[in-house]
Amino acid sequence: MATLRDLRKRNGLTQAELSSRTGLRQATISALENGRTKAHSGTLLALAIALDTGEKEIRLALRESRGESDDSQLDAIEQMARDWPFLDGLDADLRSGLASSLVAEWTHSSTALEGNTISVGDTLFVLTEGLTVSGKSLREHQELHGHAQALGATMAWTRARKPIQIEQLHQLHRAVQTGVAIDSLAPVGGWKVEPNGTTVITSKGTTQWHDYSRPQGVPALVEAWLKSLAQVCRNLLVKPRRKADDAPLQELAIDAYTDVHLGLVGIHPYADGNGRMARLLANIPVMRAGFPPILVSLAKRREYLVLLGDYTLARGQLQPREELVLAGPKRDALRSFFAKQWRSTLKLIAKFHRQQRRR
Repeated sequence: MATLRDLRKRNGLTQAELSSRTGLRQATISALENGRTKAHSGTLLALAIALDTGEKEIRLALRESRGESDDSQLDAIEQMARDWPFLDGLDADLRSGLASSLVAEWTHSSTALEGNTISVGDTLFVLTEGLTVSGKSLREHQELHGHAQALGATMAWTRARKPIQIEQLHQLHRAVQTGVAIDSLAPVGGWKVEPNGTTVITSKGTTQWHDYSRPQGVPALVEAWLKSLAQVCRNLLVKPRRKADDAPLQELAIDAYTDVHLGLVGIHPYADGNGRMARLLANIPVMRAGFPPILVSLAKRREYLVLLGDYTLARGQLQPREELVLAGPKRDALRSFFAKQWRSTLKLIAKFHRQQRRR
């Protein structure tokens, strides 16, 4: 089996030339070829493009360089197919197919809300085949791989059923921000150091500026948010294990998603990537209760942003020691929106189970 050095030489490249093509330091390429380091998803993609091959082939070549076997890691999607209880009762092919669809839809919807233009079908192609889509930028491909990597991490934490820690938040942020250049004023894997805000769109058709929490208040606010996340997870887990279509438990799950999501967005602890972080982390209590994820579709992007805008202005700038989520009609409108969005996923799950019964 070919090593990374073999692939480079087949393309007639020196380490310096490969460094120039990928933007990686020559020392990094040397370390990869000699099995002294591992590559993150952005590096895999850059190498695949530079060497005109698939990401899967690069991954295998790097394993060969390290002297590892091909089965040293379990495929992330297959792991999810095994873990997700709402897939129980499905044959292996249906479990795998549904898990792949959900991962692709989740990755597509969350990145598309932030401007990624790769379709859901091509997202599945990129994630499962390790290849690239013609005409799409390296950044967009890196966003998909970064989100999928972050999704794998959150699912591991969901399985562990332990409280999330600050370093895990930073780890997640480094994943969703894959490929972003390091900037001392916009750190990756660290709290924001400058104030941040946004122009919100309201249901009245107006726009207004909103400042998120101040940088100096972030540590205390995040500690409070982590405690609230742990509490909503406990609230769902203490309930007796019931069927996934149990309506009262679903209502609790929607409440949990709404409040975890709004709490983190209100803090906005990072310079960028907060929306993707919120949509990932808010699903932890939902999926710990055995439910499928709540996803926000690209088609509803404007409604989502308007409802967030209305809530954000009603909430105001979040200060330490304040309630993280403001109860009231603006919060409840978002809760209803998330409940409607969830129906699409629940219908997809039901469709696969009907297919199983027809077999």
